[in-house]
Amino acid sequence: MDLNIADLLCQMSTAVPVDVTNVDMTAPLQDLTWDLTIDSGWLDILPETPLIEGEEGSPKSLFDTTLTLYTPSLVPDMTSPHDKALLNHYSTIVASVLSRNPNVSTNPYLSYLVPMAVSNPLILHCVLALSATHWQKLQPDMRDRALYHKGQATKSLAGLLPHVDASSVDVALVSCLLLCMSELFDGTSAGWKLHLQGAKRLLSTVKSQTSGNLAGHFKFLVKLARFLDSAATTSTCKPPLIDDKTVTTTPEPTEDSTNDDAAVYGIPKELFHMVDRVNNLASKRGTRVDEASEALFRDEAEKVQGRLDNWAYDYGGLAGAVASLSPTNDDVLHATTAFEWALRLRLHQITEGYSLTEKVSDCVQHILDSAQKIRYGSSLESCLLFPLVMAGGACNCLEQRMVVQDRLMIMERTCGFGYVHQSRELVETVWKRRETETMVNWARIRYEEMGGLALY
Repeated sequence: MDLNIADLLCQMSTAVPVDVTNVDMTAPLQDLTWDLTIDSGWLDILPETPLIEGEEGSPKSLFDTTLTLYTPSLVPDMTSPHDKALLNHYSTIVASVLSRNPNVSTNPYLSYLVPMAVSNPLILHCVLALSATHWQKLQPDMRDRALYHKGQATKSLAGLLPHVDASSVDVALVSCLLLCMSELFDGTSAGWKLHLQGAKRLLSTVKSQTSGNLAGHFKFLVKLARFLDSAATTSTCKPPLIDDKTVTTTPEPTEDSTNDDAAVYGIPKELFHMVDRVNNLASKRGTRVDEASEALFRDEAEKVQGRLDNWAYDYGGLAGAVASLSPTNDDVLHATTAFEWALRLRLHQITEGYSLTEKVSDCVQHILDSAQKIRYGSSLESCLLFPLVMAGGACNCLEQRMVVQDRLMIMERTCGFGYVHQSRELVETVWKRRETETMVNWARIRYEEMGGLALY
C-alpha cells in the first residue's frame, strides 16, 4: 500500500469536479491561490464523522464512499495548512530519514505509524510534533507547531494512561515513543527521560497482556523502544531501563523482522547493544577507590572487551553479520566498522582516561576511514553520529577535524534534526578548549553543558 500522503490528496482531488474556466492558467505562480482551508474543493468529499449507529441521520455503512485507501471516518480533520504540510513532510521526508534500511520499499515508520496516526488523534499529534521538530531549523514558524502538538499529545496521553487496557496499550506506547523521539532528536531537551520510563511501564503491560505473542506492529515498537533506550545510555552513562525481563523476545528470523531491524538499527543490533555494556561499565567508574576495586573494574572491562571482540561470532564473523541485514550494500559494512571502532575508543577512554595516546589515534583513523566510504545522503549516514563525535573528541590534527566537521555539517542538512547540530557544537567546543588545556573530557562537557544530548 502506498502511504504517501501527497498521493492520497491527489486521489481525493480527482473525485471533485473543478471549473477550469475560472482558473487563469497564464497567471504568475505567486498570483495563483494556494488556499488550503476547509472550503477547498478536495475537502468537500470528506463526510462528517459518522454518528453512532441508531442516532438520527446515522449512515448505514461506511462503505458507500468511493475512497478506498482509508475509511472516511479515519481521515484526520486537519484544516490548518501547516498541519497538512507537516503530515506530508513526515510521509515524504521524515519517515525516510528515520529508516536506516537501504531498502526504501520497506519502511515501518510509514507502514505502521501513518495508518495509526490517521486513525487516532493522539498519535497524529505525536507524528506532527516529530515532523515539526525536524522542520523547525529550516522553517522557524514550525517551532510553535511543534510545541502545540507536543502539548496536545502530552495532555491526551496523560488522560489515557490511567485507563490503559489491551485495546489501547499500543496507542499509548507508540505515542510515548514518538514523544521520546521528538525530545531526543531535538538535542536540547531532557524530556525524553520521562517518556522512556513510561515506555518501560507500558512494555511491561504489553508483556503481561499478550504472554509474549506480539503482533507485527508491536514487535516493531519493542525494537524501537529498546533502540531508543540504548541510545540514551550515552547520555545517562547507566544501564538501559528496558531489559529482557521487561519484554519477551523470541528470535524470529523472518523477512519482516529483518527489515524492521535494518530500519531501526541500520547496523547489526548485536553490535549496537554493546553500547549498553560499555555505558554500564562507565557507571561504575566511581567504585575505583583502591587497588582491589581497581582490579575488579579492570577485570570487568576485560570482559566487555572480550564481548566486543567476539560480537559477530554467531554469524561467523563481521561479513556474515553484515550480510544478515544487507548483503549487497557496502554502506552497512562501513557503518558497522565505524561504530565498532567508536565503541573500542569509548571503552579505552572509560578505562584509561582521555589522553591522546597512539591507540586513540589508531581508533580515530579507523573511524574516519570507514565514515568517508559512506556516500553523502546514505540511509546509513545517521549511524555515523556516535562514531564522528568519538573521533572528533579525540582527534588532534586539522585534517581529521575537517573531515569530522564537514560530515556533520552535511548531516545537518541530510538528517535535519537538531541533535546533529548540537553534536557539532560539542566537538567544536572540545577543539577550542584543547587550545588551552592539555586534556579535554568531551563526556564531561556534554554532561555539564548539553544535558539533553544523546549520541547514537
